[in-house]
Amino acid sequence: MKKTMLAALALMLTACASNDNGEIAKNDDGYRCEKVYTLASKIPKKVCTNSAQRKKMEEDSKDALRDRRNSPLTQAARPQSF
Repeated sequence: MKKTMLAALALMLTACASNDNGEIAKNDDGYRCEKVYTLASKIPKKVCTNSAQRKKMEEDSKDALRDRRNSPLTQAARPQSF
């Protein structure tokens, strides 16, 4: 069990190896690592995701935008056409 966990951890760590410029590293398995800058810091944070996680984040973002557009506050702020 420990050997399996150790092998999985080693695979995950090597999947996100950085490239020469350090901006984005890709793997054939769909893993991608990129530097992400937050508003509160000038130091980038390394974020590694797989293709399923990126697809879910995209869908969640679209749903949030759709909910925001259809909210009552947004509807009231739109000008009425006469």
